Amino acid sequence: MSANTMARLVRRAFPGRNPLATFGDRIEGAVLALAVVVALLAVPVAAAVGSEIYATHESRVEVEQGSRTQVNAVLVEDAPSMDGADSSEALVETTDAIAAWRTPDGLERKGVVRAPYGAETGTTLRIWVDLSGEPAEPPMTNQGAAFNAIFSALLLWGLIAGSTALLSGLVRLACMRVRLRWWQLEWELTAPDWTGR
Repeated sequence: MSANTMARLVRRAFPGRNPLATFGDRIEGAVLALAVVVALLAVPVAAAVGSEIYATHESRVEVEQGSRTQVNAVLVEDAPSMDGADSSEALVETTDAIAAWRTPDGLERKGVVRAPYGAETGTTLRIWVDLSGEPAEPPMTNQGAAFNAIFSALLLWGLIAGSTALLSGLVRLACMRVRLRWWQLEWELTAPDWTGR
């Protein structure tokens, strides 16, 4: 941002003793200054929320990493081919298929797992299972927890900053409409003297 742009924003926010500044200009300036202050104050709030989300996810990471294990699953029947999939299913590269696997404590299990379309019987897949040996989602990682926390913090700050910018824009638009209406009324009073009508 150039120095001229910054100076123009400061003059708009703080018209001071400018004799041409109207009440609307002062309202616009106050709302603009408030929007900037709120956006700046939202930074530590968003950071605190992100930190809290990370702390919550960190305990989830610890639980999931300790309770989920990867095992080999072998398909006991062919996975459906891509030909039978409708257009919405074709966007996903895997489908449900029946497989067998051994749990971490040695018991044999059989159930539905996700497999590539057209995978043949006997294909070995790596799947995640929980402590009971049931298929589970992969455990959350520390990187995933950090990404979620940062994304949430940025989203919160963006919502707050965007809301204040929208409020500032609406106030500016309302003040401009009032200003234009006053100019029109003043012109209607002055025009007959200037035009002789």
